[in-house]
Amino acid sequence: MTDRPVADLEQRRAAIRPDGSFLVQAPAGSGKTELLIQRYLQLLAVVEEPEEIVAITFTRKAAGEMRGRILTALERVDTAAAPADEAARQTLALAAAAMARNRERGWQLEDSPGRLRIQTIDSLCGALTRQMPVLSRFGAQPEIVEDPGELYRQAAADTLAELEGGAGWSEAIAVLLGHLDNDLPRVRDMLAEMLARRDQWLRHVAGEIRRDALEAALRHAISATLEAVRGALPPDCGIELAALLDYAAANLARDGREAPAGACRGLTDLPPAEAAALAQWRGVAALLLKSDGEWRQAPNARDGFPAAGGGKAEAETRRAMKDRFKGLSVRLQEEEGLQLRLQAVRRLPPAAYTDAEWQVVQALCEMLKLAYAQLRLLFSERNQIDFTGVAQAAVQALGGEDRPTDLALSLDYRIRHILVDEFQDISINQYNLLERLTAGWSPGDGHSLFLVGDPMQSIYRFREAEVGLYLNTLDRQRLGQAPVTPLNITVNFRSRAAIVDWVNRTFARVLPAFPDPGRGAVNYTPAEAFQDQPPGGEVTLHPLIGRDDEREAAIVLEQIRAAREADPNGTIAVLVRSRPHLQAVVPRLKQAGLRFRAVEIEPLGTQPPIQDLMALTRALHHFADRIAWLAILRAPWCGLCLSDRPP
Repeated sequence: MTDRPVADLEQRRAAIRPDGSFLVQAPAGSGKTELLIQRYLQLLAVVEEPEEIVAITFTRKAAGEMRGRILTALERVDTAAAPADEAARQTLALAAAAMARNRERGWQLEDSPGRLRIQTIDSLCGALTRQMPVLSRFGAQPEIVEDPGELYRQAAADTLAELEGGAGWSEAIAVLLGHLDNDLPRVRDMLAEMLARRDQWLRHVAGEIRRDALEAALRHAISATLEAVRGALPPDCGIELAALLDYAAANLARDGREAPAGACRGLTDLPPAEAAALAQWRGVAALLLKSDGEWRQAPNARDGFPAAGGGKAEAETRRAMKDRFKGLSVRLQEEEGLQLRLQAVRRLPPAAYTDAEWQVVQALCEMLKLAYAQLRLLFSERNQIDFTGVAQAAVQALGGEDRPTDLALSLDYRIRHILVDEFQDISINQYNLLERLTAGWSPGDGHSLFLVGDPMQSIYRFREAEVGLYLNTLDRQRLGQAPVTPLNITVNFRSRAAIVDWVNRTFARVLPAFPDPGRGAVNYTPAEAFQDQPPGGEVTLHPLIGRDDEREAAIVLEQIRAAREADPNGTIAVLVRSRPHLQAVVPRLKQAGLRFRAVEIEPLGTQPPIQDLMALTRALHHFADRIAWLAILRAPWCGLCLSDRPP
């Protein structure tokens, strides 16, 4: 990083003010971790005790990195020379102030780094339940299971075993099984998946299940989708589209045929974005899209555009209407995202339940409550718990907003500042936990909340993360009772300008124009490149239709060779989503004689030295293990041939 002006410097300076609470949106490569460290060091310089600051991350690796960088900054206060760039100089200055406070208060952080409370949010939840075992209803602290899938499946199986138990829920189980063709394995797997996501639905099924409330939610979801479609259509195309729909509907009605477009008879403009107009919007989608979801290029008689019949005037009308349709279709195909929104209209459910459907919904809700009870019993029997259960217990231990427990009151006195990294990946339970921890906070009372994240990087939907919580916090500018000031960090220090510009252009079209917390839709916020633009660095795409691992590996090898020719001393990184994507790439690199270093790619147990050690261990443990002895004798470090014989 060179020492040049940073475009968002004022926002960065504001973010480390200890008397303010902020929600900072920081894109990739913007120095987010450095900002968190600076904020932490600034707070260390003003608190009475270091335990008053709690920094929360989502992974142990992130917590360890943050702790290590803070301790390194503190250690460098008396030994490091003045850094070259402004950010590092500011970090060193803040570390010096923190060390002065450390010596003044006698904290001895050099010998007691554990006083720095930097932990994962799961670790924080566990600590809270240990402090109040009665309030959390845990009693003795259970073992936390990182992969609870087997527990979910067992609880689901125990639930289905109640089918013939004669209890009140037996009928509910029978109804749901009948709805799913008595496919027991399928129902078991579905229940297990729902148990993994119980923090999303448990609060909704715990009380009375009201049909009118659920149908109101359906209408709201339908209206939101239709509003997105209506907003994606050009405003001046409504009359033309309505005329085409009315023409198609009239022809279909005359021929006595029913089709989605038949509901659009008499339209003079776009239908309203209301659940009551869903049938008309289905007609819009049916006219513009084929059954496979692709754009319709030329309508036919099945769509309400007959090919023949009638006199000369009718023939001219048919040709004119088809030409008008083609012209409108070409224009609409240029609208970004419209095709996907029209496809979404086809997937929308009806706005109300039939009596049979409502019976299934009620049965499902009963089964979910029973499955949750079975899971609780299983947790109790095995003295185990999952991370979702720990988070729920921690929230319970803190009490409600109007009735805080002794633990909540105690923490309000002891925790003055909370920092949260990757806030976009927070789950509902974790969000509720932060609400309880900050209950009663008010501006100017010495508390502060610092949330850092980027909704465009939300990746933990499999962990029940809800990016909509981030968007709602940003919209309301508060988390629970704690107000937060939004700040936007935009400068990217990591990537070249060519890459940043390409990402800005591309993802501005990929992501929606406006955020939608209900659907978890995030709009794109452009970044600014800090690095000077060197030659090269442009982004090139190599699209492959369908999966073709060998062709993909060949392209990767071509790119590596081209990069080596352009810069023989440069370094090249090959990034993949998961290890299986390297199955074709790695052999190609080896065949080409290219040396490479795989970071966290090949399991340790597959490495030759480890396999040799395992063989030696098995052989020494059991002298008759013939396979182990043969592996030892044929290993490179021994190297006997099969023809070798002992003297």
